[in-house]
Amino acid sequence: MADTKQQKIYRAWPTDPPTYTQANNEQVQNITHNKEWNYSLCDCFSPGALCLTSWCLPCLTFGKTQARIHDPTLQDFSYINTDCAIFTCLGLSLSQWIIQTIRRGEMRERFGIKGSCCGDCCTTICCGCCALIQEEKEMELRTRPEFAGYQAAPQMAYSA
Repeated sequence: MADTKQQKIYRAWPTDPPTYTQANNEQVQNITHNKEWNYSLCDCFSPGALCLTSWCLPCLTFGKTQARIHDPTLQDFSYINTDCAIFTCLGLSLSQWIIQTIRRGEMRERFGIKGSCCGDCCTTICCGCCALIQEEKEMELRTRPEFAGYQAAPQMAYSA
């Protein structure tokens, strides 16, 4: 595989079919089992399109990040989704930081990233836009199929 820097380049949309070779090598382990954020909170200006979208329409970035949890390939993704609507409604009363804090904490727990609820709350209140970008880039990186290793096929369902 390429070096870690090349692997950590943000991809807004999955482009190629996943490659499952070498899914457990040391470089991949350093990314997927990292107890720190792979992207700095201050690394929010790159890529420019994500920065602009998050600044002007943060609900879209939030909705996309939450959609990656359920479908990392974003095959059935729509920008108008439940998470986007919740974020928008809370944003009308300047309370979007509440849902963002909750989901940031869930992300930290899911990936084993160090931090606290208090830290998440302060981050989303003071640097909400940068936090959205960090969360989107982190979710994209950690849910890449080639980093997930072997995935069992879904069980077949029989109709009665």
